[in-house]
Amino acid sequence: MKRLTTIALIALAFTLGACKKAYFDINNNPNSSTNAYPGLVLTNALNGTAKNTTGSYEFYRFASPWIGYWNFSGAYSGFLEERSYNITSNYGGATNTWANLFNNLEDYYYLEQQGKLLGKPYFVGYAKTMKAFNFQYLVDFYGDVPYTQALQSTKFIRPKYDKDIAIYEDLAKQLDSAATIFKDNVNKVASSDVAYDIMYAGDLVKWGKLANTIKLRLLLRQSEIPGRTAYIKAEIAKIDANGLGYILAGETANVQPGYLNSDGKQNPFYSVFGYTAAAAVTMQFGHLEYLAAKYSLDFYQNNNDPRLGRFYTTINEGKGTTYVGHPFGPTATEAEKPDQISAIGPGLVSFPTDASKPQPLITDFESLFLQAEAAQRGLTTGDARALYQAAVTQSFIAMDLTAGDAATYLSSQPVANWDDPVNSGFGITAEDSAAKTDNKLILIIKQKWASLNGFNDIEAWCDYRRLGLPADIPISNNPAATTLKIPVRMPYPQSEYNYNPDNVGAEGIISQFNSRVFWDVK
Repeated sequence: MKRLTTIALIALAFTLGACKKAYFDINNNPNSSTNAYPGLVLTNALNGTAKNTTGSYEFYRFASPWIGYWNFSGAYSGFLEERSYNITSNYGGATNTWANLFNNLEDYYYLEQQGKLLGKPYFVGYAKTMKAFNFQYLVDFYGDVPYTQALQSTKFIRPKYDKDIAIYEDLAKQLDSAATIFKDNVNKVASSDVAYDIMYAGDLVKWGKLANTIKLRLLLRQSEIPGRTAYIKAEIAKIDANGLGYILAGETANVQPGYLNSDGKQNPFYSVFGYTAAAAVTMQFGHLEYLAAKYSLDFYQNNNDPRLGRFYTTINEGKGTTYVGHPFGPTATEAEKPDQISAIGPGLVSFPTDASKPQPLITDFESLFLQAEAAQRGLTTGDARALYQAAVTQSFIAMDLTAGDAATYLSSQPVANWDDPVNSGFGITAEDSAAKTDNKLILIIKQKWASLNGFNDIEAWCDYRRLGLPADIPISNNPAATTLKIPVRMPYPQSEYNYNPDNVGAEGIISQFNSRVFWDVK
């Protein structure tokens, strides 16, 4: 971790940022290094991605209550924006995510250029893959964003906005290129560069699977667009052609720079939603702010799901004997303090062991759910049933449960049983069936939702926007919520209106309820 501190300082010397920093950074420090070895940049960039996406506060602050996982604690006041859906250009969930992703992309842009300059193509492949990972989320959050002119602040001070669908289509091409690089360079990573890769340690086959999995996620986002099936199938054929496949069981894309249970060195998710590094169990602010939502807690409890005690504690931080959640919307009162409501559970933030666990960017179970959906839609030749069951099993294993626990759940609970001859609805609600007629697709998405809790709440939000599932997610009943629907996007941050006004202004008036991303057509 001492080395990471040095890496961060080196990277800081050339990182330009994406907003105000990227547009107006005209001061030069003659004592700063103008070049850094790309391996150092890769390490810092991957660690930054872990902190800015699945390990960040921003990926959970609004998605977790909107999608029914967590709710706000009575130990804190506020959160009116999230409760009321009244999201503005100054909302932290919008402004911070934009800045964080673009700043992280600066590192990958530099990595790609230096990889080409030094004749080390695997650095180029890493950069293309991770740029696609970040740019997908920028599109998913905001729609049209700077892309072709982005990350080049000295050339384009105020970059133009590209259409969201065009960005997605180019990302698919970039991921194809990355996969080809990985395939052509297997076992060719210099031994001195292996340690810089804090995700797959230079295993380019696994990197190729990651690139293909990100592309599959991009393609499935577009699955509801009329007339898009032929394009999706053609793009999947390109994945099949490279022969690297997708992330499978045990191949989670984990970032691990050497997290420790020490201040400033903990796993990023744990450092926000877990506990301090002190010997005494002291809750971090995120652990105090967020408690169990009634909707998800009831789902696990009513369906005899063993993951209940892993996603949530019993009341009073596990000292009680009952599980209690509370509904989303009203301002929390004394009755919703941590001693009365279930908290984020030991499957996500076990003290102190999870402080040093790796941070997953894409889990094996998410990849398997994606593959199951693609197979069920007839987009691939995979076995949808087998892929679905493998996904649920890996979710259980990620929660420190066993494959046997998963097998019992899959065979005994209608909400999980693919083959249940009695309850062909699989425990599916009437609202779910109204949203989608394919019950097995509903089953896949509902169990995917049940698995993503605390791993990537943004993916669950994206599935809800794309498919309307789970269809019975509760809508806020806060008195300030005048539009009773879950927002479908984030507004552009105020920094863009300040520093790139013409280009962002050309996007028109943005509504969090009606300005949909291109793939959201339901």
